[in-house]
Amino acid sequence: MALTREAIESFLATVRLQSVSEAANALFVSQSTISHRLQVLEAELNTKLFYRQRGFKHLTLTESGRSFIPLANQWLELDSTIHQSLSSTPSGKIVIGSMDSINQYLLNDIIRQIKLNDPRLNLQFVSYHSQEIYSRLTLGHMDIGFAFYPIHYEIDAIPVFKEPLYMISVTGSIYPQGPIHPQQLKKQDQILFRWNPDILSWNHEWWPESEPPYVQVDSTALLTTFLTEPHHWAVCPASVAENLRTQGLIEIHPFSVPAPHRICYLLKKKHAAHIGSDSVEKFIDLFYRHLPSHPWRYEED
Repeated sequence: MALTREAIESFLATVRLQSVSEAANALFVSQSTISHRLQVLEAELNTKLFYRQRGFKHLTLTESGRSFIPLANQWLELDSTIHQSLSSTPSGKIVIGSMDSINQYLLNDIIRQIKLNDPRLNLQFVSYHSQEIYSRLTLGHMDIGFAFYPIHYEIDAIPVFKEPLYMISVTGSIYPQGPIHPQQLKKQDQILFRWNPDILSWNHEWWPESEPPYVQVDSTALLTTFLTEPHHWAVCPASVAENLRTQGLIEIHPFSVPAPHRICYLLKKKHAAHIGSDSVEKFIDLFYRHLPSHPWRYEED
């Protein structure tokens, strides 16, 4: 088993913050993940890096641990140099992390325009949930991210998309045309998608959290899979709803009461400076050039 960047980052974060829990918060992972990484690192090095008291939370560096700090920093620098050198190409490789619903319903048109402007841009998309995107961006495993809530730890989070929520149901549903009030809807008929914390909190305001929905899903593919009966309904952001309607799959009902908007943020690491940074800045410049024509571009109220 070889040394990993995640293990070295976890070690240095624990040393810097003097706490497993603080290191876990900084790297957007669980405490058990940090603990496991440190155990694996010690096994690989065949030495103890920390004295442990009261289990695994309160740690003190051993002599080996103190000696390993400069070596760990050198390892990270060398690893970054190697990966940046090997991954940089004349076309400018850019790793972009986002959720599937962002790629499919918010970014697709802009990306096509960007590729028309500069076909040589080498874009690689990887799909993760928002918290994983922050973690991997912080660790340098991707260049740009798009996510649904801002965390400003070493990350610039800039709002770029803002879209309303609709109620959607199958075409020919039991619901009357036009705006609909939440009180007209039963929780037992809901296909629940946890779009983001704000939307979920609003959902709990109108329908008891203790009452189960018809089914809970985590992808738009599953949303349409279960949205089949005339009484089924779901809360859905505008970009997804409009796309599904053009396919003839659903009908859209605006809410007659105020509902939160879904806001998407462009994420990039603060003070990022590496071999591929020129390509990243070019991508961002092209992105903002095309953003004003996007129907769900972010605008202040």
